[in-house]
Amino acid sequence: MDLITDILTIIKNIREQLGFTQAELANKSGLSLRTIQRLESSNKEPKGHTLKVLSNVFNMEPKVLQDKFQRIESTKNSEKTSIQLINLSIISFIGIPFGNIIFPLIIWYRNRKSKIVDDIGRRIINFQIIWWIILSLLLAISPFMSRQFFSNTQIILYVLFVGYAFNVVVVVVTAMKLKRNDLDVLNLPIRFI
Repeated sequence: MDLITDILTIIKNIREQLGFTQAELANKSGLSLRTIQRLESSNKEPKGHTLKVLSNVFNMEPKVLQDKFQRIESTKNSEKTSIQLINLSIISFIGIPFGNIIFPLIIWYRNRKSKIVDDIGRRIINFQIIWWIILSLLLAISPFMSRQFFSNTQIILYVLFVGYAFNVVVVVVTAMKLKRNDLDVLNLPIRFI
């Protein structure tokens, strides 16, 4: 999943606004059909001769076309930063009870205009809600399990430590996936928000 899957590629968008097919754009520009297809599928900024030719066909200055690509890149970077902040703010749970829900929720709420930030932010927060519910249940039953199975050894601290360590591992794994632009993270069937 790319960071801007809901946005048409720039070249495709301009081409369709002008009413050209890919083949017509290739003929008018003198570029190969394969080049047009590659530009549209990759959404990479054209350079040099390709930029000049497409700008002429689109009846715009090359700088205007470049600016469109730079705005998209800036939006992608902003979205990626917001998602990373949501994920990293989870670590606050170590010192602040429910910080793993409160801080990501605030960051998500402020940046949810972006469809991708909204979707991934929801997934991250939903996972944290589920994590808190499960950890709370384990902490509640651990004294009873301790008496029943571990001859009165207090396991509540072990449960807490393992639960916290698990959540830190999830944050680190999610951060590594986000760094690789892999947005297929924390897809759980249960959704609270």
